[in-house]
Formats: sequence, C-alpha cells, structure tokens
Amino acid sequence: MAKRFGITPITAKIIRNRDITSDEDIERFLHGGLPDLHDPALMKDMEKLLDILADDIKNGRKIRVVQDYDVDGCMSGFILVSAIKKCGGYADYDVPDRTSEGYGINDRIVDDALRDGISTILTCDNGIAAADVVKRAVEKGLKVIVTDHHEVQYTEENGKINYILPPAHAVVDPKRADCPYPFKFLCGAGIAYKTAQMLYGAFGIGDDELHELLQFAAVATVCDIVDLTDENRIIVKEGFKVLEDTKNFGMRALLDRCLKEGEKISVGRVGFFIGPVINAGGRMSTAQLVMKLLFSSSRDEAEKILDELIYLNEERKKATEDAVKIIKKKYELAPPSDDVIIEYDPLCHESVAGIAAGRIKDIFYKPTIVLTDSEEEGYIKGSARSVEGFDIFERILGVSDLLSRFGGHPMAAGLTLKKSNLDEFIRRMNEPPWPEGAERFKRVTIDAAVVFSAISRQAVDELQLIEPCGKGNRKPVFAAKNLKVEKLFIMGKNRNAVKLMLNDGTAAAEGLWFGDADKLLDDIRQKYGEENCQKLLKGFDAGVHTDIVYTPKINRYNGFERIQLDISSFRW
Repeated sequence: MAKRFGITPITAKIIRNRDITSDEDIERFLHGGLPDLHDPALMKDMEKLLDILADDIKNGRKIRVVQDYDVDGCMSGFILVSAIKKCGGYADYDVPDRTSEGYGINDRIVDDALRDGISTILTCDNGIAAADVVKRAVEKGLKVIVTDHHEVQYTEENGKINYILPPAHAVVDPKRADCPYPFKFLCGAGIAYKTAQMLYGAFGIGDDELHELLQFAAVATVCDIVDLTDENRIIVKEGFKVLEDTKNFGMRALLDRCLKEGEKISVGRVGFFIGPVINAGGRMSTAQLVMKLLFSSSRDEAEKILDELIYLNEERKKATEDAVKIIKKKYELAPPSDDVIIEYDPLCHESVAGIAAGRIKDIFYKPTIVLTDSEEEGYIKGSARSVEGFDIFERILGVSDLLSRFGGHPMAAGLTLKKSNLDEFIRRMNEPPWPEGAERFKRVTIDAAVVFSAISRQAVDELQLIEPCGKGNRKPVFAAKNLKVEKLFIMGKNRNAVKLMLNDGTAAAEGLWFGDADKLLDDIRQKYGEENCQKLLKGFDAGVHTDIVYTPKINRYNGFERIQLDISSFRW
C-alpha cells in the first residue's frame, strides 16, 4: 500500500486501521475533494423539497426556516436563509427558546407562522420527531419540509419495525430506512448545504457562491461531533480552506479571537473555542444572538455581539462546574453501581445538563443522563450522553411510554418526563443488560508501536494526510515500551508540563507531556524510590524506564524545527 500511494508504511498502517482497504477508498481518503461529494438528489424527498422551495421562490411566497439553538442548528439556519435569499426568495428564521420551549418545532412557532403569512416552514436539524406538531401545521394549511439528521423514531410489534415519519410534504433525512443516500452521517448543516446545492443548481448560481457556505457546514460538522469520515472529512477539510479567508464578519471575529498569530484553523480550535461560544447563546440567553452575529453587516457590530457571547460562555462554564461538582461529590466514597447514571439536580441550569452529562460520562465511562426541573410544572427534562457501543437513543426508546418528549441519536439524546415517573424511569433504563459489544472500560487504542529511528520528517508531515481528525477518525496514536528516561525537566510556573529525553535503543527523542508534574514525580518515586527520582531531576542516570503513548509532531521555535513527541500517557 505504501509503495502504491507513495506514503510511509506508518501512514499506510494508520489508514488500514481505519478499515480503508480498496484503492478507490484509499485515494479518496488521502486526496478526496469537492468532486467526491455525493449527489444530493440521491436523498429521499430532495426533489420534492426542491419543487416546493423553487415554486415558493418564483412566486414570492414566504419561507420560514425553523432551526435548533445549537451550533448545528444555527449554521443550518444561516445556510438555508442565505441560500433562499441568494436565489431571490423571501426567507426568515425562527428558533425555539431552550428554557421555555425546549427542542424543535412547536405550536408557538406554527401559530406565529400562520399569523405572519408564511407559506412554507422548512426545518433544519430538527423535525423528524415532531409528528404531532407537523400534522397540526399541515392541517392548518402550511406546507412543511423537514430536513434533519437525527434518528427516526419507531415502534416494534411482533418483530416488525414501524418507522414514524412526520406527515410533512417532504422529509429529508439520510437516516430514513428508505433513503438510498450512500452516507448516513451528515450533520444538519451538511444536509442544509446539500439543499443549497440543489437550489443553486436550479437557479443557475455558480459553485463559487455555493462553496462560500461550506465553512458553516464545516464548523457544524466539527461541533456536532459526527463521524469525520467520508463526506464529513471533505466538508471539514475544504470548509476550513474557505473559513481561513472568510468574508463573514461574525466568523472573522470569532477566528481572530480564538487563533494565535500565524496559527492554522484546526478541529481542536473550532471544537473547543468557537463551538462553546456559539452554543452559549442558545444555552444561557438566546440563539438569536448567534444569528445576529452571522448576519452582522459590519465588524464593529460583530465584535459587540461576540463580546456578549463570550461573557455568556464564561457564565456557562461556571454553571457546568457547579453541576459536575455536585454529582461527583455524591460518588466520592463509591463509584455509581448502575449501568446508566441518572442524576436529577433541580439546581442544575437546564442549558448545561448535556455538558455536565458528558463530563460525568467521561469520569465514570458510563452513559449518563442529567435531569433538572422543566418550565412545565410537574415535569423534569435533561440530556443524555453515551459511550461507544451503547445506543442511548435505543435504550430511551424502550421507555418512551414514560416520556412526554424525546429525540436524539446513539451517542446523545434529550428527553422530558413527569417527575413522578423518575424512579420508574431509572429502574427501567437499567433493567436491560449492558449491550453486547459495548466496551465497559475506556481503552487506549494505538495505531502502531513505532521505534524512534522510524520517525522521520516525512512520516510526521504525512500525518497531515490523516486530518481532519475527530470522532470516527481519531488522531494517530503510537506507543513505545521500555524507554530509558535520560533527563526530566519540570516546566511552567504552575508545574503543569514535563519535558523528557527518552531513548528506545534505536534513537533518542524529546517528549513533552502536559499535566500535574508533582503527581508524575510521585508515580516515579513509588516505582523507583526518592533517591533515583532526585538523580533523574539532576540529570544523572537513574535507571528509570517507562512506556508511553504519543503522537509525533514538529516543534517550531525561534526559526528552528525539530521532531517532538506529544505524550498523552505513561506507564511506569
């Protein structure tokens, strides 16, 4: 494989470890671009969607986009409103209030659309689970188009599965059982981009205009944590290129705040800075702020809105820490015994329940649901986060008779139930056994054991071919055993970084690890004793050896470049 594609054996092994084996798939993985994206017309009901929207645009009818309040919803809404307007149509947007209304299209949105003379409601990143609301909207005379990427709800009777689709005029969701689209894991904004592609094709708008929208689909793809495989990798890779030179005032302001001078856009920066700041609008105030940011007409306007979003994000961080601290304290003496951790905390800010669930899930490596009081008296609501192989949506579906609302996918879900049903909900969620094939413990999975002498500049540079990395396409990870620790230096005023000189017998390498240096020294003392620990710190041979998990990178400093190992964990 390495010879055929002109890559190192290390890169070939990484690709093979991702179950990519055919020459066509390897070529697509290494060099796939926009021409490799699938035809949006393959999506079930996409032609129906186009007929309705094109007819509305040509006849001057009003279209209202109904979006979610998270990153994916906001990016989806921006793409669709922008695309309809570019085609000469009338479009505006509506977004539910997270606290008072919850997720997805609702009766208030339908009533407002009727009052405002809207002809068509177009949902994005929601709607697939809103059969009752969609039915009411259609009965009232509205045309409804659903675009969504969440799982289709179903019932099972006598071994037969009956899927529940909303009675809309068109339902575009690749997860429909009858949808032939070859890639099932687009986020909501990915589907919105495909919708824009259909519209632009019908109205003769060029690819350059279409590709300007790719940056928004890329940000949503990263922040919604869908698999970075197939089309999603291409959307992110090509979308980041557009984002680097973005002409959107809001996105430019976000980038200038989150990137250091000369720093390239990365999945990490988008996921850990841009995503939380955008989400803070819908979580702590209103997603209308985010839409105003994206539709800003000047840099000054964008900066003022961004200041408010960043302030809200700081408030969100504090609320999250408070919620996590309360739940962790409960399990100080003994870890949770249930397979599914379900915590009801009336003091938890509803908007951070999902983040808190994710944090607790990571600590105990168990599916977690965090619930808090609902605006509706007598009801509680919250969010679920799961681990690989444990389909939390399927588990929740099994107790749907206890719920008033729910929706989601295998790794995350939202739900509302009567407070009086909580004990029964906890019991039944934990009745089925742990799913076969789902990991009970978090594992460190490596791509290869690589000797230091094989880590060439070419091998490190080629790791860029694996990017963008994230869920479904993890960052390449290597391991090395029985390394001699020749030197160790504590760095940082907070003693939160350690530099090491390591030797595996084939070559020496410099490693860098970020974490509690004093805790690391305690581990060394426990294994090798205080005397050897002090020897090591003074630069003498102390006979200390370790195993590491790492990723090699190029360290650039003061005009010099050298290979450095980014160490993620040790075993002493």
